Amino acid sequence: MREEGTPVVVDKDSSIKLDEWRSAVRQHLSNPTFDIEPTYLSTPMSYALQAEGKMLRPALCMAATEAVGGKWEESVLVGAALEIFHTFSLIHDDIMDEDELRRGRPTLHKAFDPSQALLSGDTLLIYVYQLLSKIDDSKFPRIFRAFNDGAMDVCKGQGWDMEFEHRSNVQPKEYEMMIDLKTGALIRLACELGGIMGGATDAGVEALSRFGVLLGRAFQMQDDLLEVTSSSETMGKSLGSDVLNEKKTWIWLDLKQRLTQKELEEWKVIQRGGILNDDHRELVRNWMIKHGTIKRAQELVQSWVTEADEILAQSTFQNIRMLKVLSDLILNRVN
Repeated sequence: MREEGTPVVVDKDSSIKLDEWRSAVRQHLSNPTFDIEPTYLSTPMSYALQAEGKMLRPALCMAATEAVGGKWEESVLVGAALEIFHTFSLIHDDIMDEDELRRGRPTLHKAFDPSQALLSGDTLLIYVYQLLSKIDDSKFPRIFRAFNDGAMDVCKGQGWDMEFEHRSNVQPKEYEMMIDLKTGALIRLACELGGIMGGATDAGVEALSRFGVLLGRAFQMQDDLLEVTSSSETMGKSLGSDVLNEKKTWIWLDLKQRLTQKELEEWKVIQRGGILNDDHRELVRNWMIKHGTIKRAQELVQSWVTEADEILAQSTFQNIRMLKVLSDLILNRVN
């Protein structure tokens, strides 16, 4: 693993290609074709799409298309649909978690109101299906089935996540199952859809699917780690709520069973205060270092990415370079 804060180095050609891909997807985000009226819907929908993220999922989709011998341009529309679906899911996630910051700006329910945010998010989901309906008839049925299955898994993952909040006996393996759905499903789906658009065989799509699951695990574990090791400014979103609410993440499950009685009592005092300030986060971070939680989590991330890279190395894909670049970016991300 890289030292925290060290920037990810991407070679010039890969960086140019990633910028080209993001620009192509951005055209769909900045020039949506949904109706302007009523503005009660269109204004918050546009606000949500303008707060663009790293576009990892569209990039994986286009990289998967290239990997199996297709042209990345064939997957731009699908990539845009994935990014908009991801935006929709974040809107609802932020409402459920009562977060106030997303991608460096107020969350949609804070910038507008919860009812407006909910309806706008739902409408964005419908807009996703309008975009997918434009796919060539020869590929649409397969894309549509895969997308529906992936979208359902995302919702199931969120359901498990919420259920875990009311359970005291969640096991690390259960958390792994949950993130394979909530986070991994969309990353897996991006790889699958890219393969389908590029004309991959069933075996090729299956390999891309497994690759995506592993990347999804690594991505979510990194996100959980950054919750305590990064800052709101670096991440561009609210931090600390997962820890304060004892969300059943792998790192929290691993840490809590190792805290001393004195540390547990200290934690209860912090939790009763209802705020996790920078000093509190530093304390939790030091506990995770002391008890080896961060080290074990980083080792898991490395093992998942290594397995994902082995899938690429053993495949018969024609061009895996950009998939490998994106794998490295996930392993080494700082926000």
